[in-house]
Amino acid sequence: MIITRDDAFKVVCELRTPLSESQYNVGTGMFVSSSVDENKIRGWILTASHVACETTNFTQIIIATKGGKSENLPLSMFGKITDWKYHKTADISILPIHFTDENMKFMENRFFPLNHFNLEHKPVSRDYELTAIGFPHGLGTEGSFSPFTFRSYASSGFVTLSRADTHTLSEFFCLENPSVGGYSGCPVFDLGYSSNGVIQITKERTWCHGIMHGTMSDNTGGKIAMVTPTFYLKDLIESI
Repeated sequence: MIITRDDAFKVVCELRTPLSESQYNVGTGMFVSSSVDENKIRGWILTASHVACETTNFTQIIIATKGGKSENLPLSMFGKITDWKYHKTADISILPIHFTDENMKFMENRFFPLNHFNLEHKPVSRDYELTAIGFPHGLGTEGSFSPFTFRSYASSGFVTLSRADTHTLSEFFCLENPSVGGYSGCPVFDLGYSSNGVIQITKERTWCHGIMHGTMSDNTGGKIAMVTPTFYLKDLIESI
């Protein structure tokens, strides 16, 4: 399955947790599914752990309607806040979705399949164009639903670094361009196609290679995005 940049917005959501009347913690999540049999699927909301741990019973999840508008729903409609599953070392978490008649109304064409995640301990090629899709500073959900995208390339293989939130060691890969607050938890895709304006090259499928962690910087002003590899997702799925 190939997802275009213009269609990929369907699988992402904004997670917005109020801190006060005018302040929010914001991050990006995505809907993931895996078939159990012909008539049943399992579903999860996937994001960064540092986004998930800030959610409360007042957290809103903002998704796209069929008409391209923003729809605000309580996160608790999809699962209990206490049901988040956190990876022991990596900045990645999933919330199992408890399907009901109420939330199923919003689930059509919403999920990115689990078999399109890179679950192998194999870094993405530095030659592949990568696309991150999310909500920098919470932008893109007022009125029309319009998440932001930015394109980059991997600037490293797997490297062991300290997480910005817990300062514990974890594996990451880095991007040539920095991230922005609000992109945290967003998917990093190889969309599987590229075009030079004359010809279009298409691969077998769109792959998700990582979940945005944050930005590493120093006093020179240089910045590099840190991405949690999706092979860590395999640990979470197998633990359920």
